[in-house]
Amino acid sequence: MRILFILSLIAILAGCKDEMVSVPVGAYNYTNHDINTVWANGKWVGGPRVNEGGGIAGSINIPMQYTPGTTVKVEWERNACVHGTEECKKRNASGEIIQIFGRKTVTIPPYDGSSMAEVQILLLPNDEVRVYADNRGITHPDHPSHKEFGTLLDDGLRPLNGLWPSKEKEASK
Repeated sequence: MRILFILSLIAILAGCKDEMVSVPVGAYNYTNHDINTVWANGKWVGGPRVNEGGGIAGSINIPMQYTPGTTVKVEWERNACVHGTEECKKRNASGEIIQIFGRKTVTIPPYDGSSMAEVQILLLPNDEVRVYADNRGITHPDHPSHKEFGTLLDDGLRPLNGLWPSKEKEASK
């Protein structure tokens, strides 16, 4: 009887490793472009304008236990023009502001599935994207973004254009 109990417990614990959980998703805009719509794994997340987070508009499923190689497919639509400039007066044939569509599959860094509260999508200059699953705000000193960015994000949501390495600078290294 004891062996059956132990085998059952092992089977249950092994099954938890693949358990998926639904986690709220928020989008954060660190660019100088209005981002009109963001999707994560095909689910609508919101539309973070310049200097804004997009709120938490939906949720996606990710593994409860972190698994290396866990990814999120992020898609977005943003204005081609820089927010508040004359360039935004240009329109397409339908009379709408010209849009750029982006799509990236982003690997999530390690997370603690027992305490994560939100999947955070960071939309960065040069159409770069980072995704974190955490229970801390982005400015918290222990947030995983600090491993890559140091304190760059600590001053809150604002366009990082000019502070962010350009693609040309990266290519010349």
